[in-house]
Amino acid sequence: MPAAEHDRNDLSPGGRRPPAILVVDDDPSMRELLEHYLSSAGYEVALADDAIAAGRMFLVATPDLLLIDVSMPHMSGLEFVATVFADKSVPVIPVVFITAHKHFARDAAELGAECLIKPIPAGRLLETVARNLKKRRAAEPIDTAKLRPSARAPI
Repeated sequence: MPAAEHDRNDLSPGGRRPPAILVVDDDPSMRELLEHYLSSAGYEVALADDAIAAGRMFLVATPDLLLIDVSMPHMSGLEFVATVFADKSVPVIPVVFITAHKHFARDAAELGAECLIKPIPAGRLLETVARNLKKRRAAEPIDTAKLRPSARAPI
């Protein structure tokens, strides 16, 4: 049984657990806001303040969806995604990037991911998360081969 299924056995009354979302953002106020929106909508939310903490969380359990900031210290969201999904033993999950840089949306689409531009309205966030969770079973891996220098996170 995959670690993600084994470690998260807190099932809801209907026999199904709420979808788990890992939010990775170095801005504490953004993490808190995203957690509020998502947990209020019934999602299980885990928070990480950088890619290092997110990597540790992936070792314990794979979330159902990764919501990750593009620009972070130590390692960008793009570098994290490329590193994690280069390991073929990691299950394919939807990735939604978040950034303040509007031009990145096109790059995210080329990678096979969606991108939300900050500030993020609650309705748009929840709509994007729900849409990506619905297509989770048919999720295509992020095309990390398309990570070229122009797609790297702005510093």
